[in-house]
Amino acid sequence: MTCLIAIATFLVLSGLSALKILGTALRNEVKNHLISVRDIKKTQIQNFFSERYGDVKILSKNPIILQSLPRFSQAFKNGGFNDPAYKQTEAIYNPLLIHFLVQHSYQNILLVDEEGYVVYGVKKDETLGTNLKTGKFSSLTIGEIFREGLTRLVFSDLTRSEKTKDFVCLGASPVYDHTNLLLGVVIVEIPYYKLDVILSQMGGLGKTGEIYIVGSDQLMRSKSRFLKQNTILELKIDTEASRDALRGNTSVQIVKDYRDIPVLSAYTPLDALKDVNWVLLVEKDEKEVLNPFRIFEAYIIVIAAAIFAISIAYLRFTKKKDTP
Repeated sequence: MTCLIAIATFLVLSGLSALKILGTALRNEVKNHLISVRDIKKTQIQNFFSERYGDVKILSKNPIILQSLPRFSQAFKNGGFNDPAYKQTEAIYNPLLIHFLVQHSYQNILLVDEEGYVVYGVKKDETLGTNLKTGKFSSLTIGEIFREGLTRLVFSDLTRSEKTKDFVCLGASPVYDHTNLLLGVVIVEIPYYKLDVILSQMGGLGKTGEIYIVGSDQLMRSKSRFLKQNTILELKIDTEASRDALRGNTSVQIVKDYRDIPVLSAYTPLDALKDVNWVLLVEKDEKEVLNPFRIFEAYIIVIAAAIFAISIAYLRFTKKKDTP
């Protein structure tokens, strides 16, 4: 009997020790993976916007923009979009500007003169011909981005495009001629799907992994993997992780996510973005994180119980055999 107790005690202690070591190893492995994915995605997102800043800055200095903007403006003021001079200018520059749009995967390129009139668009949307200083769009994001774009290169937060019913970021930059005279502003629309491609690559996060962005207003800047309805600029994220990230902290910890489910969350501010205050969160359900641990725990219990049962059976058999 003493031997049996010793065996059982050894099995229990060995199992507990193995479980503790395995649990720690699994948590560290997933934790390190989340941190790795978080840091990679942060770099990709920040590089994406850095490249877009460079594209718009170069575009604003392109000779085609410098030549076409004042010509479109003058022709528009003289006779509107049906003026022969406007049609001629469009025939010359439209193919070149379409090339820019396709090359950089923009949704649209707009040319706005210094007075605020939208005098050209690769795609003819509802802003064409309106005044972004005084017209109906002056109080919207495009009006704000135009006013800021008169003095500096600037990007907007995500905003909804009524024409495409999708979301875009607007980039704007002042356009100066060779004498440093302000001609107006070039505005580009960058479609959301370019950002979504980065976020939708899960990087081995399993069935419950998710990568998403939250803005300073606590509204989501990306699509939820788990909710069917639109979450961009609609779903408020107010979790311990999102609040800590918005305070400027980078960390990884177990918290409850916006679904009120315990997750392992790795988060960080996207601090290299110049004009928006966004944070990035990479998360995985705690249940999935610990699932291999639970399976191993069950195996340990089954094996220990089996050995214990075999030991008892053997001891009984031995005693019965020794009985005269």
